[in-house]
Amino acid sequence: MLTILVRISRLSASGALLLLAFLSGGSALAAGQNVEATPSVRSQVPGLEITLLSQLPKAPASAQSLEECDALVTPKSEGGKAADALGWGVTGEAKLGPYDAVSFAGEFDPSTAGSCEIDQGNIALFNGPQLLVIIYANKNSKLSIGRIVSAQGSLRIVDGSLVQLPVGDVRLVDGHVIEVEPLAKQESVCGGKAVVPDVHGKPVVEARAAIIAEGWEPFRSPAPSYEDYVGDEIRKSGIIEATDCSATDLASCNYYYHKGDMELSLTSFGDGKPTVSDYQATCERSKWHTAN
Repeated sequence: MLTILVRISRLSASGALLLLAFLSGGSALAAGQNVEATPSVRSQVPGLEITLLSQLPKAPASAQSLEECDALVTPKSEGGKAADALGWGVTGEAKLGPYDAVSFAGEFDPSTAGSCEIDQGNIALFNGPQLLVIIYANKNSKLSIGRIVSAQGSLRIVDGSLVQLPVGDVRLVDGHVIEVEPLAKQESVCGGKAVVPDVHGKPVVEARAAIIAEGWEPFRSPAPSYEDYVGDEIRKSGIIEATDCSATDLASCNYYYHKGDMELSLTSFGDGKPTVSDYQATCERSKWHTAN
């Protein structure tokens, strides 16, 4: 299985790459081979590795568990179709400059309502049908890879947990360097009209303080038309903007903040100490959320 094959930490870089190619049944891109088309690679995220590779192995038998999950996408790129044909579960596709990025995994652990945890996840970058680069979590890493999604000027790596927290970005630098980077400390939104600090994985009480410090104002939604035990407890703690809460296993809630014509929404999980899983900026007042 690919994520095990590439987790080789005690060899030199060249030795590990050759062993990876041998074990996977594929081949490493040798130095000097297709120099014009071969990108440089580097990772600045501890636990996430990136290396050159020219062929994917077949998926492990555990990939058959994908049939029980709704985490998959129908591949459209040549690379995505190649991964699918080898039995991998394709979880995402996106463009990075001239390259097709494909996230795929070899194990899926079903949960409720078709959701699932994703394990043995990887990201491959293709130039048409040709595999060039693989990104994976090394054997000592606490991080996982679930899927790849488009972001502003980059691709975002989302982990394989049910919560789907982002763990890093993939960026094309100077047109020829593919780099795995940590999440930026803040993000400019709505054409530079506002800034949102990186609040992923932070308790809502800390996240809202950082957001308010950037000029966003909490918006108290109307009282829900249903019994909202999760939201009631959060609002009693002083987080008045908590709304649209769900009493599912994840106990998710939404929170809204306004700044001029812009709206920022947070999503949290956990009812004891709600933690931010994602945020989204809306730049037009006409597209603000409608309270339930």
